[in-house]
Amino acid sequence: MNIIIALLAGLVAFAVGALWYSVLFGKAWMKAVGITEEAVQKASPVTPMIVTLVVEMAVAVLVSFVLIHLDLDIYLGGLLVAGIAILSAIKNYMFEMKPFKLILINESYKLVTIMIMTASVAIFA
Repeated sequence: MNIIIALLAGLVAFAVGALWYSVLFGKAWMKAVGITEEAVQKASPVTPMIVTLVVEMAVAVLVSFVLIHLDLDIYLGGLLVAGIAILSAIKNYMFEMKPFKLILINESYKLVTIMIMTASVAIFA
């Protein structure tokens, strides 16, 4: 496992998230979550950004570790990891009565970033 590549994949996932939750789906995400632009502007982004960066890097390292040790096709393994993560989250959305649009925005982001991490393992491992 190349830890540098995994950390870079986490950094790429963080950058994708910045685009995902601003330019691509920012307004739809805020509406689905029930927050306003004014609330977002008042909140300090520093702590959530730092936590998100650390989490994305940790997830990338874990995904790399799991994929290297699975005896599966690397992309099938990536889909398996993404499927576990997505299915684990869906049950929470159901109890929280969140809109389907929020599930699509959040979980498609998770699928895309885990597959980016998977591709980095496939290319550089």
